[in-house]
Amino acid sequence: MCELQERRKADSAEPAGYHVIKECGKVGCSVTTLEEAEKTRDFWNKRWTIRPYFYTQPASEREQIRREHAEWSDATFGDVGPIGPLKHLSKEALEAAAEPDDLSEWADMQFLLWDAQRRAGITDEQITQAMVEKLAVNKSRQWPEPKDGEPRLHIKEQPVPVVPPAIEPDYKVIKSILPTTNPDEYACCIAADMWNACRSAMLNGGKS
Repeated sequence: MCELQERRKADSAEPAGYHVIKECGKVGCSVTTLEEAEKTRDFWNKRWTIRPYFYTQPASEREQIRREHAEWSDATFGDVGPIGPLKHLSKEALEAAAEPDDLSEWADMQFLLWDAQRRAGITDEQITQAMVEKLAVNKSRQWPEPKDGEPRLHIKEQPVPVVPPAIEPDYKVIKSILPTTNPDEYACCIAADMWNACRSAMLNGGKS
């Protein structure tokens, strides 16, 4: 019953009480209602300020489990980095893929993700911001038709080919391109024609 009452207090937006703050910044007294706080301030010093205070929000069951797991992990595995948990996470993900209804596999993945994140020194706020940014990126990408049981990979844009400059049937130029050959004038002309033909095809997008 006491715990339930505390939770109700924590869920309420109403202040638990009011501090009457002296000019030096120290708390002169704490009272229950705003009316009491105003009367106290006006009686002692109207320059004093009033500040509400609230009940501390109790940790959720999920957060309590997260803390307990962190304590257990540190005691069991010591001061190690995030790589081990991440590698273990990939193993558990494959096991979860084989048995997606097994909640214990999901629990293992969550524990390992928490552990890796904590050991990497990454906060929930940083993860949230990264998710906001990555979601915007994913929304801007193109995706193929979904296939159940297959990874979801976005469609990558084809890189624009770099079109080389045209060349003349010059011996030194051809020799720099084909260093193992010793072309004569005719071979230089053929090589230059082939090079420039390929260049034209690239400019035309492969269209003849």
